[in-house]
Amino acid sequence: MALGQVSRPPRSRTVAQTPVPLPTQIQIPARAHDRRLEVADGQGGWRPFYVKGVNLGAALPGKFPSEFPGRTTYDGWLREMAEAGFNTIRVYTIHPPAFYEALRAYNLGARKPLWLIHGVWAESPPRHDFQDPAWLAAWRREMREVVEVLHGRARIPVRPGHSDGTYGADVSPWTLAVILGREWESSSVVAFNRQHPGAADWAGRFVTVRGGHAMEQFLAQSMDRFLSLEWDQFHAQRPIAFTNWPTLDPLFHITEATEREERALRQKLGMAVEPLNADIDDEDAVGLDMEKFDGTPALLAGLFASYHAYPYYPDFMNLDPGYAQASDHLGPSNYAGYLAELVKHHARHPVLIGEFGVPSSRVVAHWQAQGLTHGGQNEREQGEQDARLQRDIYDAGCAGGVLFAWIDEWFKKNWLTMPFELPSDRKPLWYNVMDAEENYGLIAYRPGAKGPAILIDGKAGDWARVPVYLDGGGYTLKVLADEGWLHLGLFLPGPVDFSKQAFLVGIDTVDPRRGDHRLSGMSDLRSEAGLEFVVRFQGSDRTGVFVDAPYAIPEFRPRPDQHYRSLPNEAGRFVMPTAKSNHPRIGRDGSRFPGHSTDIGWLRQGTQDRTDPAFDSRAEWQVGQSPDGRGFLEARIPWTLLQVTDPSSRTVLDDPEQKQPGSLGTAITPGFRFVFAALAADTLIGAGNGTVRLTLPTARHGRIPLPPLFTWPTWNRPSFHRFRKQSYTIYQKALADTPDEPRMPR
Repeated sequence: MALGQVSRPPRSRTVAQTPVPLPTQIQIPARAHDRRLEVADGQGGWRPFYVKGVNLGAALPGKFPSEFPGRTTYDGWLREMAEAGFNTIRVYTIHPPAFYEALRAYNLGARKPLWLIHGVWAESPPRHDFQDPAWLAAWRREMREVVEVLHGRARIPVRPGHSDGTYGADVSPWTLAVILGREWESSSVVAFNRQHPGAADWAGRFVTVRGGHAMEQFLAQSMDRFLSLEWDQFHAQRPIAFTNWPTLDPLFHITEATEREERALRQKLGMAVEPLNADIDDEDAVGLDMEKFDGTPALLAGLFASYHAYPYYPDFMNLDPGYAQASDHLGPSNYAGYLAELVKHHARHPVLIGEFGVPSSRVVAHWQAQGLTHGGQNEREQGEQDARLQRDIYDAGCAGGVLFAWIDEWFKKNWLTMPFELPSDRKPLWYNVMDAEENYGLIAYRPGAKGPAILIDGKAGDWARVPVYLDGGGYTLKVLADEGWLHLGLFLPGPVDFSKQAFLVGIDTVDPRRGDHRLSGMSDLRSEAGLEFVVRFQGSDRTGVFVDAPYAIPEFRPRPDQHYRSLPNEAGRFVMPTAKSNHPRIGRDGSRFPGHSTDIGWLRQGTQDRTDPAFDSRAEWQVGQSPDGRGFLEARIPWTLLQVTDPSSRTVLDDPEQKQPGSLGTAITPGFRFVFAALAADTLIGAGNGTVRLTLPTARHGRIPLPPLFTWPTWNRPSFHRFRKQSYTIYQKALADTPDEPRMPR
């Protein structure tokens, strides 16, 4: 694609050259112009282009991010992306040759191409020094390799954690833009600026920065270097940006005090003050401002600003009183208010929202004013909320939005659940529905080679092949473990009637000698197996998982001065586990903002049957009837809720002798033991005396004998299947309803 008669920028004498023939024409397939992105129309002109993008992480279950799939998988994904209505794919790093071969092959045969936004990945530098010689050399090598990969002229040697091979597929005609770097930690930017204080102008061949601090100068130099590399080798340009996010946006947020500012306010108000962290990731301590950057006359493709912007983080997104006054097409919207201010600030450059979205996970990891929370959505809610965010991005006048993400990836970690996923090098081997980061995709990967091992739908047929664990008095308990859940199946003498009965399953997860030997609500009944958890079934809003009080981790935030382990006791005190998603805050003006905590042990009744109109991907238990007419109920319990840190190796949270460093030690459990009790309906957790109608094993003289050990095989390779979530179809319609040309910013 040629731009026409354009003077060519001078050739760099400082950048190493790869001896390849230069093309006869200048290649500029896209440009940033008039606060929007445009693509060449093939006739010497330009047409506005709205990015309907999706971020592609490619790690299948059992794989880390540097372990990529094969050509067939990429071919299928590209077809599905186009079917969904995406016009752009974003990748963060170099994929294997198969990806570029698949993209080129698809685009050569497609009526509408899939555009590519390519990243240049970087790890954080040692000691926060972006001028560290070894780190800088690796950063520059990565830029050079991305340039050569895009043009199909790369040979990358084998390196741990990187793609390698011979890259012969030229995808440069469809490469819309390049985004450098990652979400830089604010602590790194602050530290680097402290190492190199002051602000200064800097001018390169293609990029200039006015009054830039050290990090902004580094980014200007990096963009200039990438542009020089591609121009000198291939006479090509495309729009370029660096990764940014609200943590480092150039806006000032009155509600977002830094840690030092909040400490000073707390001291002034006579409140408790905690020690300062060594590296403080303050969310509004410093900014990276693309408005300081400009292009020289040699930059023909232009600059744009790229932000990873989610509706629930940082806290100022939902605490700022101005954002609270904003609204979108569905009502009040703090997110729309933030986008409007962000786009208004960038008066000279297009704004691309390079990441946004909500996950279909179980636990809320961060609160949001309109319910657009970091987790807690089912698949339908995920699709509806993603569609709302996409509409907000378009209405704000952005150049486009890139949804996060295409697939669910099991290796990912979220700050809330990460402390409980140990050993970390085995995390890709199991699925955690509690972890928000694992559940952003429109395409799901779930345990079970041909489908779920147990479908929560109130139908007992799939339990027929599961061995009986306990049986007696017309009651049967079955148990099954897989890569995502512990499944319980209860078969009862008659129909389930919670107005007359309740059921309890106690679980010993570590050692029968430790844990609570008194069943909750039954002070005169002792269990030989010490229990760490009980699951109570008592109706749609009273069914949940409770943890023995000494073993509980309040608000899912482990204290560094406390060791968490199971302790022998007979208190019969089981509590609802909770999680704190937001700390209380004090704004820069002294305003106080409450924190947010939620109960996370309640189980959600519903059906996992996708053919049922009442399907709910968050369903965790259901009642029904077995084929022989018996009453039946089934449930699935996420491993993390049982403080299992790695089911693939049967590792649980426990350190009885406190020999391991830190508050969260682990141990290998030989298996679990289960106690079943049929109760009167009025028996409550922790309420004291209750009416026990039957126990399994059968109680004798007020003692429930030691139940058998249930174990499950460990694994080093997970089984899994895939499907489109409900959110895929909902978001597909949202993309179809979004114009192909951007709306001009106000």
